[in-house]
Amino acid sequence: MSEIKQIEPNNWKTFLEEFSERNNHRRARIDVYRNDGNAEEEQSEAHFEAASLKENGDKHDVGIIRFDRSKAETEKMHDTITNVIGIAVQYDTDGSEDALQITDQENELISLRFESKVDGAS
Repeated sequence: MSEIKQIEPNNWKTFLEEFSERNNHRRARIDVYRNDGNAEEEQSEAHFEAASLKENGDKHDVGIIRFDRSKAETEKMHDTITNVIGIAVQYDTDGSEDALQITDQENELISLRFESKVDGAS
């Protein structure tokens, strides 16, 4: 069973900066788990570039930048999760970071799942 570690809000900015450095260029996809029980799973992966925190008063947004290299021209993809209330990291069986989990104010879980360093699956 993999471990999930909650990140304290006062550490979000530093954590995301360090997480980005460790996981730069890894293939990843975004899955969204809605509070009504429905899920949206991305069908293709893109290469992770960075995740960053933007603070506006007591509101927190997380920006994610990825590159889709599956086409002739690389496409830069920007995703923003607004009104973030929780950030966690899930670890694979080898201790590598397997997923960045972000919860928004609507209690939806946005999971940035990385290609496994253990078995290559994401």
